[in-house]
Amino acid sequence: MTGREVSLVERLSEAENPRNLFDWEGRDGYYVAACRVSAEDIPGLIDLMRAWSDTSWPGDADLPQIEDAELLPITAWRTLADMKAQAAVQPLVDMLCELDDEFDDWAYEELPHVFGKIGESAIEPLTRLATHDNKPDYIRSIAASGLRRVAHYHPDMRRRVVACLTEMMANACDDHLEFNSTLLTELVELDAIEAAEPIERAFAGNLLDVGMKGDWEDVRREFKVEGLGLKMPVNPHNSIAELRSRLRVGVFSDPPVIADDEVDHDAEQAYYERANDAFSKSNEAQQVVERHGDLRWSHTLLGFGINHLGEIVDEMTLGSVEEFVLDYVPRKVSTVADSAASIVCELTMFWEYLDRVYRLPEARSVVEWLKSDGLVARLKASMSDPSNFGMAKSFFMLGKQAGYDMTSEAELAQFVTAYNRSLPSNQLRPLPSNQLAAAPIVREQRVGRNAPCPCGSGKKFKKCCGG
Repeated sequence: MTGREVSLVERLSEAENPRNLFDWEGRDGYYVAACRVSAEDIPGLIDLMRAWSDTSWPGDADLPQIEDAELLPITAWRTLADMKAQAAVQPLVDMLCELDDEFDDWAYEELPHVFGKIGESAIEPLTRLATHDNKPDYIRSIAASGLRRVAHYHPDMRRRVVACLTEMMANACDDHLEFNSTLLTELVELDAIEAAEPIERAFAGNLLDVGMKGDWEDVRREFKVEGLGLKMPVNPHNSIAELRSRLRVGVFSDPPVIADDEVDHDAEQAYYERANDAFSKSNEAQQVVERHGDLRWSHTLLGFGINHLGEIVDEMTLGSVEEFVLDYVPRKVSTVADSAASIVCELTMFWEYLDRVYRLPEARSVVEWLKSDGLVARLKASMSDPSNFGMAKSFFMLGKQAGYDMTSEAELAQFVTAYNRSLPSNQLRPLPSNQLAAAPIVREQRVGRNAPCPCGSGKKFKKCCGG
């Protein structure tokens, strides 16, 4: 290295280590002062900055003994940004195109700020790069983010930048999902209401990842526009939901409740608690409480999903909810038929909450079904028909009809003894249907989930009547 190059490296090393200076972009003039640089140092800074794309850097480079020498290119590009060095724009673009690591967090997070601080001279080179179909999406995405940052640091450039990004959105195609979604993010960050129409069309064409900034309804509300009313795809791209599904991690279940087909019971309890805590604070839950007094059925649904279907709520389908409402509740859940209205009400509000807050893919179809005409009457009729009851529920109800507190282990034991004595030759006989139909029923939440089931099956409550 020449004496001037050694001097520049030594001066750059006097600045704060990049690992420790997280708010560098907000410290205008810091690097110029800390590194004592001038316009004469720009060529040397560009050379150092470009070393970032050299996979062998720093290798055997003849550098002074300084800590974290591999981070010198970062200090160099930060310094060029501080200097608003227009001469660095094309070399930065060239270096960006040479990157072969799409998970380069330093480049992803910092280069847009570098371009942004330099300003107007970066717009045309970044636009050319962002519209280059043959470049990888992650490189094009950095260019698009750089354009947004130009508008951020130079508000007088906003209209020009928005026009560029809007045109790119209007020309979005289906084989560049990552880049299209970056365009969406940048336009929303710029509050680019003028881009609403091409954004809505891109959503309708399933060209965007709704896991990034939500769906069109979310964007429309943020922009405060009506939109064109275009029909949206039933199953839009959602990278976050797909990742959670692969990991079996859900909105209430981190860590996973089910791993290798086994339920982690500690994680299961945490899952119920998180779901209950989150839902109970919502406006939807307050409406349930005002109408019916308390919450219980969302919890029962979650338990049904885990213990009977092996599903967290994120994985539940309309079929899962239909099975719970029309099969499981009438057959196994000990509650009066008049509870049908409160069951449907709470489940409707629960899934409306899941749709509003988490955008679960099945939520809207579930809500539509729960609101369908005649569902409450259908459920009530099914819950009133003793032929639908499982053995455990029938036994539980018969004990209640006989006046026993079936949530009390002592009274449960007394009823079992009395019942067995009533059987001729110790042989079971059919239970009279007219007795079962009139039996008052208690709600299963009064029994601990890990306690023995009051029905006498020998199973834990959560694995039997309370599952």
